[in-house]
Amino acid sequence: MTADSLPRRLHRSRLFAVTTVSLAYMAYALLTAVIDPPGAFPAAFDVPKYWAALLALATLVGVLLFTAYLRRIYMVTSLGYLLVALVEIPRAVAWGEMPMHLTLWLMMNVLVSYVVFGSRYGTWLNGMAITVMLVSVVVNGPIAAPNLVDWVTASIVMASTGLIGFVLVSFIENNLVRHREDNERLRAARMDAVTEVLGRGAIEEELERAAQHAAQARTPLSIIMTDIDHFKRVNDDHGHATGDDVLRATAKRLRRSVSGSGGLVGRWGGEEFIVLLPGVARTDAMKVAERLRSEVSAEAVAGLHITASFGVAAMRGAHDSIDELFSRADSALYHAKRAGRNVVR
Repeated sequence: MTADSLPRRLHRSRLFAVTTVSLAYMAYALLTAVIDPPGAFPAAFDVPKYWAALLALATLVGVLLFTAYLRRIYMVTSLGYLLVALVEIPRAVAWGEMPMHLTLWLMMNVLVSYVVFGSRYGTWLNGMAITVMLVSVVVNGPIAAPNLVDWVTASIVMASTGLIGFVLVSFIENNLVRHREDNERLRAARMDAVTEVLGRGAIEEELERAAQHAAQARTPLSIIMTDIDHFKRVNDDHGHATGDDVLRATAKRLRRSVSGSGGLVGRWGGEEFIVLLPGVARTDAMKVAERLRSEVSAEAVAGLHITASFGVAAMRGAHDSIDELFSRADSALYHAKRAGRNVVR
């Protein structure tokens, strides 16, 4: 699993949670209205319970149409639910009742808030909601002892639900951070420290995978071996720092030229690089190599005119081996050097 796939899966989980709770509340409002009709429409439906149902519908439509803004939409929804509660609580206190249905849905919202907003903002939002609810109860009191017991019970259960949500979401967040750090370390281990292209071990793994796929799918696969011309002279005459600049510039030009078409670049060792071209036959790979040769020599590096030689080889069917492929590419590179360098063979 790639590192960036986890945030996408988390976003889908958030979308699932919001759509589920919105549909559930709409189903609750509809079924309870059918089972126990509130009275004549529309006057009997002008109560907080059905305001919340309209809010749930608006939330559902909003997150499905504007998925990227899910967290902003649900923030507005949560504040809307809080306003509904502020209207309902005084009514319930005045009647000497405990709005058990409202409390249950607020508990649900506690969990969904943690899923959507994470441990930090989820705690802030839920803490504010519980505080506002308790303040509203006290302000609209006094409350008979039996009803006060119900309110205290609801508050404790909501707080406990919030604590469980906080612990679970914090665990998930910490593991996401560790996963991202592990992937960054793994990526760094696969990259060559000087040139920031794949190291030899990593490009070998990619080549093995590409060769297996080419054999199974019967698709072409080509590689290009390249060697910077007279690189030893660069190190001897201008120093290793300049040599590293030449290596980085060459790697950048190779990567820039092939990455858009699915090609991969790796440092094979010293001043040698390998370009992996899945799905490219040798004829087209020769054209790619000629373009790379032109790119490498197009601009000076640290005041030096740099050229490179290129050897091209392609897989010859399912029975061809990676060793044979390398042998042909290396032989082609050797002939490019013998032909005067800065050429493709």
